[in-house]
Amino acid sequence: MRKILFFLFVSSLLLLNSNDTIFSQELPGVFINKTQWRGNNTAINNDMSSMPKTRIITQQETDIMKEIQMLRRTDDRNNLSRILQLEAQLEALNPQSVSRSRINFGGITSNSNKMNPPFIPNAIGNILIRNTGSTNVRALATATQQRGTYAGRIWVAAALSTDSIMVYYSDDNGLSWIIHYTAWGANILVNSEDMDMEIIENNGTDAYVWIVFGFRENNGAGRWRTGAIVTSYNPFLANIFYLIWPGDDSSKRYYNARITSDNATYPTVSYVYIVTSFDSLLSVGHRNTQKTARCTNPYTVNPNVSYKADKFAWYGNSLDGNLKNLHSDIAYFRNGGSDSIIVSYSNVPDSTKIYFAKSDINNGPAFTNGAGGPIGGDNPNDFKQYARLSSNGNDNGSIYCVFRQYTNPRWRISYFRTTNWGNFNSMYQAGLQGSLTAHSYQPDIVGVRNYPKHYFTWVLGGSTDSLRYIGTTASGTWPQNIGKMNGQPILSGVQGPKPGFRFTNNDSCFVIYSQTGPSNVWAALGCSGSITGVENNQSPARYNLSQNYPNPFNPTTSIRFDIPKDGLVKLVVYNILGKEVATVINEVKKTGSYIVDFNASSLSSGVYFYKLTAGDFSDIMKMILFK
Repeated sequence: MRKILFFLFVSSLLLLNSNDTIFSQELPGVFINKTQWRGNNTAINNDMSSMPKTRIITQQETDIMKEIQMLRRTDDRNNLSRILQLEAQLEALNPQSVSRSRINFGGITSNSNKMNPPFIPNAIGNILIRNTGSTNVRALATATQQRGTYAGRIWVAAALSTDSIMVYYSDDNGLSWIIHYTAWGANILVNSEDMDMEIIENNGTDAYVWIVFGFRENNGAGRWRTGAIVTSYNPFLANIFYLIWPGDDSSKRYYNARITSDNATYPTVSYVYIVTSFDSLLSVGHRNTQKTARCTNPYTVNPNVSYKADKFAWYGNSLDGNLKNLHSDIAYFRNGGSDSIIVSYSNVPDSTKIYFAKSDINNGPAFTNGAGGPIGGDNPNDFKQYARLSSNGNDNGSIYCVFRQYTNPRWRISYFRTTNWGNFNSMYQAGLQGSLTAHSYQPDIVGVRNYPKHYFTWVLGGSTDSLRYIGTTASGTWPQNIGKMNGQPILSGVQGPKPGFRFTNNDSCFVIYSQTGPSNVWAALGCSGSITGVENNQSPARYNLSQNYPNPFNPTTSIRFDIPKDGLVKLVVYNILGKEVATVINEVKKTGSYIVDFNASSLSSGVYFYKLTAGDFSDIMKMILFK
């Protein structure tokens, strides 16, 4: 009877998974790109005709960079002044890098710091953050604090068509929201889908929320520019300013701003990295490329930004005279102990490929041989859009790139996954996700710092749109796969959803989205899942045993537990008959949060139970080994 019940239980799990995921997860094997392009989006892989000349790094610069690296490795805030001094020396030696102080907007800023009613639960797991009325939502962004006193605080930014940007936060995993900051630009219109957010935090109380965005002056009829907002909570500080690259004039167009940082590696001496798509007028047509910037002291609302005049990566001319909408993204990662950034570039004139290039953290010289160049994957002739990058910011080597792909007759979603330090020349690919009867709209993805977890989301169109949410690991497994999270029937296909995660046990799903219009700002939360393993330097408030993940598993799974007091801790695994089959932990532990791995390679498939005993606390959870 137990075997029959176990079979029915496992079968029901597989059936649910097949309903949520129409297609397979990852395609078998690793795809290898045979030809590597060096830097120009032409049909000739060695064509460097329109690339800028690579500058030779001097020995003096090399020595300075080595000293900076040594000082940053200690991650000591006391070294910051010396680091900044060395960075100034380094920049003085590089004519292609220009630092500038801020040019602030002429608009108004305010600190609301109060509840913004109404927060109306529309359905289980859906909270209305902002009722925008007749005002459209132009762009959304979200991020979660992962260390310090306010670990778990979720931040959300929404740009509205009334030239305002609203910043909210939640300290209860998205159930209620406080409006923290409002900025009104001077007659600007934020571009659709043109906003990104990064949180710079140390191990203490201070954290700086960086928001970058693209906009047009003159209420959408003027120049294309990019801007930034930096704000902090304790104390409240805020500033909104322009990002202005050298040579900027009315013939230039800057848009699609994206941001990343190395805060995962350097909590107290972080750098911030920004990329934008860029084009300039030629005598015929437009020149398309990317521009990058870097901030070496992001722990202030009044930063200086170092602008890189040289072109970072893909560099091509559009001779038809039409403006392109090129999608750029950027991610930081540790390349076997070295600090690197990787950029992606999609929706280029040859939009069947996604382009990748890497660089050191000084943004140059950029190279593609280690990144793979243009990648078409398993469907090299299908059009690809909205490529978005995700890394964990550490040495696990795993980088994801999620994108939208047109495979007749519909747009669907896939991703490339590389485990070798951002080299997409050799990578895994997900099977197409979505539907044969309805289009899938632009995806986005986020990685958890210093933890092998990534979340991506998109909208599946139809008579009742479905907000899809998938959590993946560094190895490509999907412990979370949610088929529908939205409480509203019809979602916006113009403003894509933005994935995040919640700092709560067994319930880590979080997405912000807009309904058709696009109007209103909604948070979808509360789907069943596993703890994300977010860093938290605070002592746990109570005992807790979390659901293992992945579950079902084969043969290894992770178990998290929290103990608020020092003491003896026992974690024991039992079979379905109640017989003890493994002792995972039996020792004194200090107060804190722990994640342990359990290897069941010696056990047979079946249902098992694991029991945590600590002090007066005892709890039991069920897990499934499925070989």
